[in-house]
Amino acid sequence: MTLHGETRFVAFPAVAARLLFCFFLTVGIKLCTGGLTTCRALSLFFVFSVTRTSVSLQIFNPMSSARHLVSRVRPVLLTCSLLLTVCGCATTEFVQLRQRPHNPLADRMNTTAFGMVKYSQRTDLFLRQTGYKGNADLKGMILHTQRKIDTEYFHESAHALAELKYLGAEAAKVHDVQLASELYFDSARSAWHYFATPDTGGRHPDPNDPQHRGTAEVYNASSEHLLRIAQRVGNVQLGQSIFMPISQRQLQFEIPFSSRLLTPDQMGDFEFVSDYQLKNLRSRNTSSGLGVPIIAIRKQSEYRDSVEKYYTQGMSFAATLVLCFDDESSSDARLQIFDPRESDGMVVGDSLMPLETDVSTPLARYLSNKDISLLDTWGYIRPDRAAKVSGLYMVQPYDPDRIPVLMVHGVWSSPMTWMEMFNDLQADPEIRRKYQFWFYLYPTGEPLAFSAAKLRDELQKVRHDCDPYHRNDRLDEMVVVGHSMGGLISQMLTINSGGKLWSSVSRKSVDDLKASDEVKSEIRRVFFFESNPSVDRIVTIASPYNGSSLSNRFTQWLSGSLVWLPARTYQLSQVVFEQDDKSWWERFSAPRTSMDSLTKQSGLLRLIRETRVPDGVKHHNIVGINRGRSQADWTDGVVAYRSAHCENVSSEKIVRASHSEVHRHPDAVAEVRRILLEHLRQTQERRFPAIPVQQTVESSSAAQTYDVRMAP
Repeated sequence: MTLHGETRFVAFPAVAARLLFCFFLTVGIKLCTGGLTTCRALSLFFVFSVTRTSVSLQIFNPMSSARHLVSRVRPVLLTCSLLLTVCGCATTEFVQLRQRPHNPLADRMNTTAFGMVKYSQRTDLFLRQTGYKGNADLKGMILHTQRKIDTEYFHESAHALAELKYLGAEAAKVHDVQLASELYFDSARSAWHYFATPDTGGRHPDPNDPQHRGTAEVYNASSEHLLRIAQRVGNVQLGQSIFMPISQRQLQFEIPFSSRLLTPDQMGDFEFVSDYQLKNLRSRNTSSGLGVPIIAIRKQSEYRDSVEKYYTQGMSFAATLVLCFDDESSSDARLQIFDPRESDGMVVGDSLMPLETDVSTPLARYLSNKDISLLDTWGYIRPDRAAKVSGLYMVQPYDPDRIPVLMVHGVWSSPMTWMEMFNDLQADPEIRRKYQFWFYLYPTGEPLAFSAAKLRDELQKVRHDCDPYHRNDRLDEMVVVGHSMGGLISQMLTINSGGKLWSSVSRKSVDDLKASDEVKSEIRRVFFFESNPSVDRIVTIASPYNGSSLSNRFTQWLSGSLVWLPARTYQLSQVVFEQDDKSWWERFSAPRTSMDSLTKQSGLLRLIRETRVPDGVKHHNIVGINRGRSQADWTDGVVAYRSAHCENVSSEKIVRASHSEVHRHPDAVAEVRRILLEHLRQTQERRFPAIPVQQTVESSSAAQTYDVRMAP
């Protein structure tokens, strides 16, 4: 038997059967899970089933009356399904484009009765204290303020000058954009020197001090408006210097501290964070300071290396742009870009100033992709189609100096389910600096063993592409985090199967099967495997080690009729279950989809339960509970406590949350954060073990096992 690309499926010939299981599916799964995503998924199931009902009738019952029935019923059912999709089943998005960019300066400054922005009370007080007698004329006030810049009123006059020139630019941008850009430039320069000049006590103003925060916001707003004009008029991209035609001044682009993200060949388009409003996320991870937070869109290299195939299309990342001015006499400036993962401050004068950053909005903007909004449902129903986009994905360029954290989603899900946890973990500076996050996307309708085999293959490929000579110890310190079925897949990376898994599905040896060498090789790849030495620690969340109540004969029957398996998977199943000496009932009830793999009697679950994680691998477990009066009946709605509970683990934490929310819960995120920080400490101790005082370096075992590759 050879493998080919034809898709195989099982179809029921009767309209009544289709409508009946659609009805039970809607009621049953809605009661078990609920939620907007389920509603959308059920409507798609409904459309899918009705579509296949008509096909089945044309094949098995070609009577005209039946076709007439379908032609009458099908439009009504499709309309109902569409209404289910629209009503309360909106696509989850994490950002929304604002009608007007957010500008905190507008809230701080005064507003006239006609809605016009006016200078602040601080500037008004300065003008009165310094004897300004003119009317509310910006030009007169600017000239008056400039004459006070070299007096004891330096900081007050610098603030007032920055504010007044900002207001002048706001007034000029309607009729003269170039003049407005010059005034924004001057405003930002005055605010910069405000922070670069120490006070009489030798202290530099703190941008986050309430007394100085207004000046920082003037600097940030002026810099952003100047960059907006340069982007709109001059089509400026990152990496390009900005030329100002009126004053002949230039903003020279610089990368003061290079990182894996900030290299000249990756500089491309950018968007402003202030254009977007975050939504559907618990927290927005920002820091206040100086600069303009942006969404930097990575430019694809002309010469793609082997790692770029793991990058998602349109990869973008957080960055902060800063206008730097050397001294008052200099007419030019420097436009510097900073990576908030690497830098949280910059030098202004002889003092370190904090950066204005936002790491949540760029991530949310990047992942708010309507093309993957139904990927969870599509990956379950049509794994034959979803297999084309499955694989391991990196959301940031590969960094050999960071430890990988691989996140594996569960059944009927996608990597989008990790957005909340990923966003919160990125808020920790230590985790940002030391870890890189990878995501495994797989069609969840396939049997569990096949999904795990594909992940093993993906990890082998990424190791070969990133580190072909296996010299990078960071890749041997990988942490794998899995939710639900993803936790089972994660644990399978630490297991040596031997012949246990194969013996649970067949009494014959692989060599005795009547199949081609290609098929036999594929069977060995799926059912015979060894632990991955790169996995150093796993975190399982709400994983059904003893099966799930959601997996029963009814749901297995539904999955078997609805899920379209890839041709390769289908043919391997046929070889395994049709050629073996089993009864017709054993063949009929043999596992064919992921739902079959989640029963307590599953041979795969039995293998996981009976096989301990190797001593060198740390295993942490998180269990969700949202109902039940005693431990005996605790459950998260899908997986019971007695199924998710694990013995002989490094730690186990109970989180009060439902199955679909446990990995997003703040307590679960805090636990994963604790585990990652603990992992950092322990890996650091392995690289640089402490030597007892009574030993010499030469006599210690650490010296004998030390490898130069372990240097950070």
